[in-house]
Amino acid sequence: MIDVDAIARELHAAFAAGTLFEPPSARVSLDLDGAYAVQRAFNRLRAQRDPVAGFKAGINAERAQRALGLDGPVVGALFSSGERRDGATIPRTDYCNLVIETELGFRAARRIDKPLDTLGEVRAATATVAPMFELADPRFGAAAFRGIDMIAANLACGGFVEGQRRPLDGFDLNDVALRLTRDGTLLHEARAADLMGDHWQALRWLVNTVIARGAVIEPGQLLMTGALGPAQPAVPGHYRVDFTTLGNVEIAVV
Repeated sequence: MIDVDAIARELHAAFAAGTLFEPPSARVSLDLDGAYAVQRAFNRLRAQRDPVAGFKAGINAERAQRALGLDGPVVGALFSSGERRDGATIPRTDYCNLVIETELGFRAARRIDKPLDTLGEVRAATATVAPMFELADPRFGAAAFRGIDMIAANLACGGFVEGQRRPLDGFDLNDVALRLTRDGTLLHEARAADLMGDHWQALRWLVNTVIARGAVIEPGQLLMTGALGPAQPAVPGHYRVDFTTLGNVEIAVV
């Protein structure tokens, strides 16, 4: 029998100390449900001092899923201490292995404790959308790790930067496109429709997976639907992501 709480305590101790995680799969055999059980226990420990700010989808790319032994994307929690303001300076020394992702973030309009069956229900339950950076921090160092390790360790959640929020009317979400630059040099471009072919479906998947995994989404919590474009190593420089219709968000990495 796997000692879920013991694994969670080890992850939490490493997180609190700012040190690398040991992949749980190096010592125990975890399946998907077991990995999520460890994540819930780990997140409960963290939430004693750091409130949950929302939830995120991750490992959206099929190539990454295959490499990590997963059949699809996965979910984790966001924490209040990870929030950074638009325009913030981000020291790499605050993280173990910082990478930057460009995403969309949505705010819940109401409490969601049951699955949403239709895209109309998803729209009605969503208040705003904003351009985002995710500050991802895989803490496994050079150790070999699997998707179940990422799930157990809460999906490399290091923080997030939210741009200006706007209502979801007057434009087609799937037409939104983005350009990420560092010091004016283009790093990648992407479109909102790249996720599941319909960004509303991506948001519905995230909401329903969070609920299925035993959590509740509270009003105003943040929902990040997953990376649009590849993850970028956090090389020092000025990062700006411009979203058509939605504006931009900027950070400086030092």
